[in-house]
Amino acid sequence: MEIEYDLSSIKMASEFILKNSTSNTFLFSGIIGAGKTTLIKQLCKDMGVIDNVNSPTYSIINEYLSKDKPVFHMDLFRVKKEEVNDLGLFEYLTGLNKVIIEWPEIIINQISKDYCHIKIEYNNDNMRTLKINNSI
Repeated sequence: MEIEYDLSSIKMASEFILKNSTSNTFLFSGIIGAGKTTLIKQLCKDMGVIDNVNSPTYSIINEYLSKDKPVFHMDLFRVKKEEVNDLGLFEYLTGLNKVIIEWPEIIINQISKDYCHIKIEYNNDNMRTLKINNSI
C-alpha cells in the first residue's frame, strides 16, 4: 500500500497509516530529511498524544502521555548494534504498548512481534511516497 503526500496533506498520510496498520508498533525508514519526525508528530497527535513530540535523537527514547496508553518514540540512528540489548529496547515491544521507531534497520530482523513498516521516499517538488508493509 502506498500514497503520495506533501506537508500540506500530512494529516492524510497519518490517517492512512492508522487506517492500514495492523499493529501498535510503527517502524519508520527513510533518508535524513525525508520527513519521518514531522510525520510522526502528526501521527502522535492523531493517536491522542497530549505531550510535545520531538525527536529522540540524543535521548534515544521519549515517552509521551496520551489519552489512552503511553506512546514510546525511539530513534536508533546513533545506536550501535552491540548497544541494543543493553538499552532494553525489546522490552518496550512487549504487551500492548504503542511504539514508534525511527531508523529500525539495526533491530528489524530481531523483532518477534507484528509491526507496521513505513518507508518514506522524498520525491521532487516536496512530494513524498509513503509505503506501508505490515509484518505477519
